[in-house]
Amino acid sequence: MTLIQRIDALLPQTQCGKCGHAGCKPYAAGIAAGEPINRCPPGGDATIAALAQLLQLPVLAPDPERGTAPAQVAYIREAECIGCTKCIQACPVDAILGAAKLMHSVLADECTGCDLCVAPCPVDCIEMRPAPTSAFTSLASDPSCGPEQQRARLRKRDQARQRYQARNERLQRVETARQAERAPRPLRSATVALAQGPALSALERIKAAKAAKASGGDSALKQAKIAVAMTRAQLVKTRKAFVTPPTFEQFLVLDTLGREHEAAERQLAALQTL
Repeated sequence: MTLIQRIDALLPQTQCGKCGHAGCKPYAAGIAAGEPINRCPPGGDATIAALAQLLQLPVLAPDPERGTAPAQVAYIREAECIGCTKCIQACPVDAILGAAKLMHSVLADECTGCDLCVAPCPVDCIEMRPAPTSAFTSLASDPSCGPEQQRARLRKRDQARQRYQARNERLQRVETARQAERAPRPLRSATVALAQGPALSALERIKAAKAAKASGGDSALKQAKIAVAMTRAQLVKTRKAFVTPPTFEQFLVLDTLGREHEAAERQLAALQTL
């Protein structure tokens, strides 16, 4: 395992963003680069101690600016739920079931207690409740736990990490398909080729861009300019609508919109150079 992976293995995998990063692994990378080890509220003192031992650093007190994060689980008051799906979109581990205009429900055993689903709810029907100790394995380390309990915590961390990674991969596939659908028909095949980047030689990329322009002519260039303007406007509008600093889920949305705008700019630049 790399140092980042070893650090990530000690973090609680709540993916809550309270450390200032978009998830546990980015924070692990930050720690490996020299960031303080005391910015994980869900991990608490036990995680700080484990990180200090791994990295041979002094044990620090938890950063008070990060707040606290006791073991908790989300609960939806189902009678008040309007089925807007906003909480489903916000959950980093796909622990909420439901569909548009239908009641939603939390899978308590999969919930990491990140509370990212609370703020987006337009009717305020989600609350964080203390995790029931009899049926819930906390993601945070606890020195007082026995070997079997510690193994159960590690298993739950691994499960949360896998669900988080699977969700991000799914969202990336959906976004890639959405971008392909938005592209003008004459440009779609060329867009796929251009997106491969270093996989193609410079000559092949030029040929692909020429083919796109030849297929669509001035229309292709016009559509590319429209795409740049629309993606820029969407990015600016979304930035203004989100809080500062953005939450973890908002960060993912901004990152996706930013990459979409950059792709549109590259496509336009390729067409303009022909």
